[in-house]
Order: sequence, then structure tokens, then C-alpha cells
Amino acid sequence: MKQDKNINNSVQTKYLQTSLFALLLSCVVPAYAVDMHDQINKVVQTTQTESLCKIKPEAIIEKETFSTDGKTHLQSDKVELSEENISRFKGNVVIQQKDKRIETEQAEYTKQTEHVEATGNVRFITPDILIKSETARFNLKSNQAVLEQSEFQSLNSRARGEAAKIEVLSPTTTALSDALYTTCDPGNSDWYLSASNITLDSESHQGHASNVVLRFKDVPFFYFPYLRFPIGEKRLSGFLFPYFGHSDEHGSELKIPYYWNIHPQVDATIAPHYMSRRGTLLGTELRYLTENNNGTLNVEYLNNDKVFNDNRERLQWKHQSSPGLGWQASAEYNSVADTQHLVDFSNNLNDTSLTYLTRTADVVYNTPNWLLGIKADDHQILSGDEPYKRLPQITLNSRYAVKDNQLNFALQSEAVRFDHDDNSKEIGQRVHIKPMVSLPYTSAAGFFEPKVSLEYTQYNLKQTAGEESLSRTIPTVSLNSGLFFERDTQLFGTNYIQTLEPQLFYVYVPYKDQSALPVFDTSVYAFNINQFFSDYRFNGHDRIGDDNRLTTALATRFINQQNGQENFMARIGQIHYFADRKVQLPGVVAETLSQSNMIAEIKTQFSSYGNWNLSSQLEWDPELKEKVSSSNQLGYNYKKFHLDLAHRYQRDALETREMKMNWALSSRWNMNAAHLFDIRENHVVENLFAVKYESCCWGLSLSTKERYLSSTNTDRGIYLELILKGLGGFGFNQ
Repeated sequence: MKQDKNINNSVQTKYLQTSLFALLLSCVVPAYAVDMHDQINKVVQTTQTESLCKIKPEAIIEKETFSTDGKTHLQSDKVELSEENISRFKGNVVIQQKDKRIETEQAEYTKQTEHVEATGNVRFITPDILIKSETARFNLKSNQAVLEQSEFQSLNSRARGEAAKIEVLSPTTTALSDALYTTCDPGNSDWYLSASNITLDSESHQGHASNVVLRFKDVPFFYFPYLRFPIGEKRLSGFLFPYFGHSDEHGSELKIPYYWNIHPQVDATIAPHYMSRRGTLLGTELRYLTENNNGTLNVEYLNNDKVFNDNRERLQWKHQSSPGLGWQASAEYNSVADTQHLVDFSNNLNDTSLTYLTRTADVVYNTPNWLLGIKADDHQILSGDEPYKRLPQITLNSRYAVKDNQLNFALQSEAVRFDHDDNSKEIGQRVHIKPMVSLPYTSAAGFFEPKVSLEYTQYNLKQTAGEESLSRTIPTVSLNSGLFFERDTQLFGTNYIQTLEPQLFYVYVPYKDQSALPVFDTSVYAFNINQFFSDYRFNGHDRIGDDNRLTTALATRFINQQNGQENFMARIGQIHYFADRKVQLPGVVAETLSQSNMIAEIKTQFSSYGNWNLSSQLEWDPELKEKVSSSNQLGYNYKKFHLDLAHRYQRDALETREMKMNWALSSRWNMNAAHLFDIRENHVVENLFAVKYESCCWGLSLSTKERYLSSTNTDRGIYLELILKGLGGFGFNQ
């Protein structure tokens, strides 16, 4: 018969939960500051890992394992009481206290010394951890315990391990002997970490380990005589895993990062990067995070680059702030000591094509109906002409919701001061105000939207001859209209709704001579089909182009009646001019053509034989009867296979072909490939091929990469990366 009774001196097991579970949560390497990006990656990795693992730790125990009344309970099949105040419990012995539970075959309790000795399949369970042991000895008076031949399993993660002996020396200190740690499924320890001795101190949130060996497939490949590591979520300063490799540009490489836990809201990673061909580049990343502010500061310095024959420097600072309700602020500062720095040391292909580096700061205030912005920006030029600085720019714009079938009012305004390092250029202030009134009318049959705006611009300029004040006022009238026709039709046995959508867009802007006005930040809009329906030809306020034009466009769509999917869309458009365009940027002659180039666009999406999608755009010159530009993209998705093909062309400028492929061959194997080729210059811009294998607790990636840097420099490499899930990654590249 089972016995159940309260024990006055409850079993103190909380210190076991705290100390042992800390081991499972922390790897024997220094942790790093967690930001939102880290959290997202952690969720994605956890989701992918769980699908490859056979056992879910959280399913090992049932929720009913623990008591909820706050008392300590003891039950067993048999109880024996001796004259020496020793109680012996046999058969299905269970000791419960809140969220802690001890299960064993036999337990002996000495009342005088408050000593409990458990033998035979001892299980210690909390909501976070399960420990199995052959024998366990508890001293309820001194809060000490010894567990022999123990196995532990985290119930919140994949972490598990074993130890020859676990000694709880105090409520805050635990010692483990001959301990192993892994995140693999039980019975399949492809990788594991072993240590002869581990000491955990939950009070200082630190752990110490000696004779640490990291093994993969039973092959040792890293040895650490001594490691100090954080316990739980508290970060700890120390060395991170090194990076090693070889490249033609840098020679043999070795990077040894050091993590510095400066403050709970401030940390830094200092990474000396040795390159045999260039020298040692010191890279430092400083991160800070408070309730309303966060940011990063990156600094790189290489003393006397052997190839460049000079010092190399880079500085990058990014900051974001939310000081109060409705207020937001941000800042970014970038600087390099020479214009080749990004080409030589950045792994990002986009960085190598930058023409300038941004230096900007702005403050924004949001209300439901208004948006106030204050901004200052500057640039470091890497190539090309230097733009004007805006010191500062103040904008105030309305943001009222547009309502159909009634008058709508809007306002855009700006005040900006332009400056430049070149003393021969004009500088000064520009104030621009643009009120607008519109009356949109919409129905199922179509839409009709007249709009009137007035643009006033005031310049206060400083020139070599003195100061000058100029102003300009120009009205704009536009009318956008369209009709919707539809009919039922059938193609290839599928019922569709076909639409026919003619659209007319008219703009009138009177001519006004603006040749006396400076050009601070104005450029011509890129010509595309969306520009057909824009009120203006110029991006910026220094030029307001005179216009008397009508855009005609026609679109048709095929909408699947069964699922509502738009399977096909095609549209074509052209602008018709009723007058020459006299207002132009300096050095550009007036445009006299009576019609623009034609642009046609097609988009398709079908899923009968996999998910196919095609997007194609063509710009045609009717005067020369030839193609000006085109863009064709074909995408295919079928189950776990994804392929994108593209061809891009611009007359007298570029022609490229592109390919991207991702193929999940199985739950464990994945293949990636990418190809970008410059047809005009007849060279590869970038090639990438990668194969990745992933199991429950480790992954292996092999990739090749080729990147065009210049006509005499192509970077080629082979990369091999081993990822031990729950511990870290090791990589080699050549």
C-alpha cells in the first residue's frame, strides 16, 4: 500500500535546478549580446532543427508530474521504520515539492542528520531539466548532494550530457567530474564536448572548465586547457572561436575575436585579423542598447598595408532612438581612409560598387495627420561628382487619408540649406511649399480624379558676386481617369474573368523660364511605365518641367474564378506630347518629340505544372524602331525546388544574364547556385555554388565562389563550414 505524508524538513532541490540547468543553457565558450536579428535566427534554426530530430525534449515528461499545492509529498509502495530513526522507502518512491520531483526505487532517510540516500534508477525532474543517476545522496540540512553516473537532458532545448559525478557543494556551487555535453539525439553523439572538471557558480554567474576537448565523429580537433564561460543569460568576456583560411588577395588568414562584456547594455567584439600578404587588421564592433536607444560602432585599422603601402582605416556608426511618443531619431556615419578599402576588405558585392558613403542624421515627429522631419546629410565620395550637403533639411507634410467622392486637401513643404566644399558652386537656402486639392470619384465601372496643385519655391543664394533672392510659382493640373470592363471567359478548361482597362492621364504645367535657378538636388526620373502617371518629369524641386501631355494606356487581366488568382496581366502605354518640353537640366536641349517610347509589360502566374511566373518589360523606340531596354524574369517553384532566370538589357549601357537556384533535395540535403554574367564585357560578375548537409545537431556546407573585382582581379574561393548546433561553427576557405 502506498504511503503519502508531509515532511517537516522539505527536500531542498532548488539549487540543483538552478545550477545544473545553467550548464545546459551555456556552451563552454563566451556568449554574446543578443539582439533582434539573433533572436530571429534562433527561432528559424530551432524550427529547422526540430524537424530533423527524433526526440522532442519537452515531450519527455507530462505536465501532471508536479504538485501544485506547495507542500512536500512522499509516496512509496513500502515504508520501514527502524529504532535508529532511519526510514526506508521501497518501490516507486516519489518525493515531490512544487515543481521538483525525485523518483527512485529505494530511499533511506536519517532523521538525525537529515540525510537522504537514493539508489536504483534515480530521476530528478524540474520543468527545465531531467537528471538520471544510479545513486544520489542529499543532505537536507546543509543543502549538499552527490549524484553518481548521471545523465542530464534539457527539457527546453536539445542540450544533454552526462557526468561521472555531480557534487552540489552549496546552493550556488556545483562541481561536475568527467562531464560530456552535446545537442544530438540520444544514442547518436556525432559531436560532443568533454571536460575533466567543471565548476558552476550561480552567484557569480560564471563557470570554469579544465581539459576541455571538442570531438566530431569521435575525432578530437580542439583542445582548451582552461575555459571560463557564462551561466544562464548573463554574458561573459572571453575569446570566441577563431577563423582561419587562405585567399589570393590576403594570403594566409587568422582571425581571433575577443568578446568584451562591458556593461549589461554595452558590449564589444575585438577581432585582430592577421593576413600574411597585408599585415594585421584590427576590427572592433561596439554595440549598445538601452530602453530608447540602440546602435553599433565598427572600426577597422590596418597599419602599413604591405600591398597598399599605407595605413587602411574604416569607421561605421549607426544609431536609432525613440525618445518619446511620436518621436524617432537616427544617425549614420561612414568613413574610409581610401576609396579602395571596401573593394579590398568587404565580402559584400554591393559594397564594392558604392560611389559614396552616407553621413546623415534625422529627427522625425509623427502625428495621425502630419509628419515633421529634420535632416542633415553629407557624403564621402568614392567616385564621381560630390553632391550638395543638406545642412539642414526641414519637411512638414500632411498625411490625411484620401476620401472618395469628396474634396481632399494636402500640403507638402520643405526648407533646406545647401552647402558645398567647392567655393565656385552656388550655395544657399531653398523653401518649397506645395498645397494640393483633389476630388477623386470611384465606382465599380471606373475612376475619375482631377487634381490641382500650386508650387511656390523661394531661393536665397550666396554667390561670388553677392547674395541673390529668386522665386518661382507654377500651378499644375492633372486628370487621371479609367474604365473597367469585364467578361466571363474560358481558357484550357478554366473559368476566368477577363478585364479590359483603358486609362487616360493628362497633365498640364505651364512653361516658365527657370534657367536662372540653381540645380542642387534635382535629376530626371527614370523612364518606366509608372512614370507615365506621374505629375512631374523631374525628381527634386529645382526644376518643374513644362508639360502638356496625355498618357494612353491599356491593360487586361485574367482572374481565375475559382481561387481569385490573377494568372495573367498585360499592359501597354505611351505618352503623347502637345508641346515641346523647354525646361531641362543645364546642358540638355529641349525635347521636341511628339510621343515617347512605348512600354509594354506582361506578368503571368500559373500553377498547373508547378508554380510558374513570368515577368517581362520592354521599352520600344518608335522613332528608331528598336529596343531601348528590356527585363525578363522567369521563376519556377515545385515542391522544394526554386529557380529564377533573368535577362536584363539597356541600350548602350548593359546586358546581363542571371540565375538563382535553391533545391532542397531532402530534409537533410540542400543545394544553392547563383550566376551573374556581364554579356557586354564578356566576364562573370559572380558565381556561387553550395551544397549543405544538415542533421539534428550538426551541419556541413561546401561552397565555391567567384567574384569579379576588376579587369585584372578576380576573387575565387572554396569555403567549408562545419556547424555544431548549440555550440558554434568552424570554417575553412581557400
